[in-house]
Amino acid sequence: AGAVVDAGAGAGATSAAAVLAAGAAAAGVVRRRALTRRLRSRADRRGVALASSVSLPSPEVSQASWTWKGKQIGYRAAGPLDGQPIVLIHGFGVSSGTFRKNLPALAAAGYRAYAVDLLGFGASSRAVDVDYSIEFWASQVEDFCDEFAAGRSVVLGGNSIGGLIALTVAADAWGLGLGRARGVVLLNCAAGMNSKFLTSSSLVPLGFKIFFSVFFVIFDVLASIRPLAESALKNLATSETVTQVLKNIYVNKGAVDAELVDGILAPAADEGALDVFLNVLNGDPGTPPDEIFPLVRCPVHMIWGDTDTVTPLEGGAAIYGRYFKGLAEDPTLPNVKMSMVHAGHVPQDDNPQGVHAALLPWLAGLPDPQPAGGESAASE
Repeated sequence: AGAVVDAGAGAGATSAAAVLAAGAAAAGVVRRRALTRRLRSRADRRGVALASSVSLPSPEVSQASWTWKGKQIGYRAAGPLDGQPIVLIHGFGVSSGTFRKNLPALAAAGYRAYAVDLLGFGASSRAVDVDYSIEFWASQVEDFCDEFAAGRSVVLGGNSIGGLIALTVAADAWGLGLGRARGVVLLNCAAGMNSKFLTSSSLVPLGFKIFFSVFFVIFDVLASIRPLAESALKNLATSETVTQVLKNIYVNKGAVDAELVDGILAPAADEGALDVFLNVLNGDPGTPPDEIFPLVRCPVHMIWGDTDTVTPLEGGAAIYGRYFKGLAEDPTLPNVKMSMVHAGHVPQDDNPQGVHAALLPWLAGLPDPQPAGGESAASE
C-alpha cells in the first residue's frame, strides 16, 4: 500500500492530480554585474512588450500572459527588474498560485521572481494538440527564461513535477552548455511526470516493476473509456473533494482557502482539461532524477516538507525520498543541501515562513555561475 501511495505521489500528484488519478483508478554577483543589469533590463522590456498586463516593479504581484508556440502562457511576476531572476514551476494539476506567498517575499528581498503556469494548467491554454512531457515543459521554461531573462543566469525552483522540470532544464544543453542555471531549488521533488516511473526506474525493485507494469496496462485501458473518465472527473472535481485532498497533504489546514481551491477547480472545468490530465497521466514519465542529477553543475537546495506522504523521505514508499536524502548527506557533494520544514507536499504554500527562512540565506550565498564544462553538483 505504501508503494502505491508513492506511485501517485511521486508523479507529483498534488490536489487535482490526486482527484483525477483516484477517479481513473476507481474507473480504473552573476558574472559581471554591470553587464548583467543591462541584460536584465533589456530582457524585461521585451517581456513587458508581449505581456497582456503590466504592473510597476514592487513587492506586489502582477499577473500577465505570454504567447509561446501560438499558445497562451500565464505567469506571475514581482520584484525589481534588475534583480536576480528566479523562475518557479508548479506541480501537476495546480498552478503558479501555489507560489502566491513566495513571490512578494522574494521581491522584497530584491529578486525578480516569476511563477509560470505550465501549458495545460493554471492560466495557460488547455492545449490538446501536443504530447505533454517533462522535456516539453522544460523547453517551455527555457524559452520563458530566454524571453524574460535573456542572457542572464537564472535560479530555477520547482515543486513536485516542477522540481523534476527544473532539474531537467539545469541538466540539458541550456543549463550546461550555456551555463544559464545558477541554482536549483527542489520543493518535494517528484520522480516522474506520472507514476509510470515505477515500471522502469533502476531504483524500483523488480517485483514492483512487474506489478505496476500490469497495473498501468489496466489503468490505461480504463482511462481510455471516455464516458468513464468524464464521469470520474465530474464527480470528483468538486469543492468538497478538492478541499479534503488538499487538507490531507497540508499541515496548515487554514492555508487551504477558497483562492487555492478555486485555482484548481476553475481550470479543471475548462474545455480540454480532461484531455490534458489523461495525456499527462498516460504519457512517458520522463528521465528519472537519479539519471539527471549527476549532470547538474549548479548548487542544489532541497527544501522538504517533513510530513509529506506523497514524496516521503523515509518508509517503504520513499523510493526516491531516500535517494534525495542520500545526496544531501553525501560529504562529497558540498553543493547539495537539504532543509526540512514542517509542512506537507506543497511546503512553499503550506509553510512559507519556514521555506523563506531556508531559501533566502541560500540564495544570498550563491556563487557566481560556473562556466560551461565545470564539475557537476552530483559528480560521481
